[in-house]
Amino acid sequence: MTRTGHCKKKHARGVTLVELCTVMAVLVIVSGMVLPGMWRWLDSIRIGVLVRAFQSDLQLTRMEAIRRGERVVLCAAESSDACSSRPGWHQGWLMFVDLNNNAEIEPDEPVLRYHGPVSPEWRVQGNRPVARYVSYGRLGMTKMVSGAFQAGSVYFCRQGGGASAPLPRRVVINSAGRPRSEILEGHEACA
Repeated sequence: MTRTGHCKKKHARGVTLVELCTVMAVLVIVSGMVLPGMWRWLDSIRIGVLVRAFQSDLQLTRMEAIRRGERVVLCAAESSDACSSRPGWHQGWLMFVDLNNNAEIEPDEPVLRYHGPVSPEWRVQGNRPVARYVSYGRLGMTKMVSGAFQAGSVYFCRQGGGASAPLPRRVVINSAGRPRSEILEGHEACA
């Protein structure tokens, strides 16, 4: 009570419906601008991890061939114990010691490593020389089953591509068998 005997009213503190709608509209606009960029950033990280896993397994295949003094193959694999007859690294890949130099795994050939299929949102495709396998000899050089040197590129792209997709990548395997990765500037490689 005040000196005059009247009760002083306390003002209610709260949020009006207009204020709440204004804040919600601002949040919707800001999230609409931020989320697409965030998804592209996350996809860029995912494709980078996939490329590094493949490149690392290529390097390991090369090192194993040198260390063992035998031919070691990394092939597109349909399972943990069978190379695929179809091209496409998206199926997964398998590293094995190729005792008979045919780039096909046999029951007596040891499996050294297996990477399962990649997520269906990614396309991983090699050009003709490396579409199904990469074969390293005891000196660490790549050779096809025919004896010809083997060099090529494996492309990593988001299915559907488009401007919102991360930039495609590729792993280039040179004639000495050394892999390197690079980011491609356009989506033409994935068309």
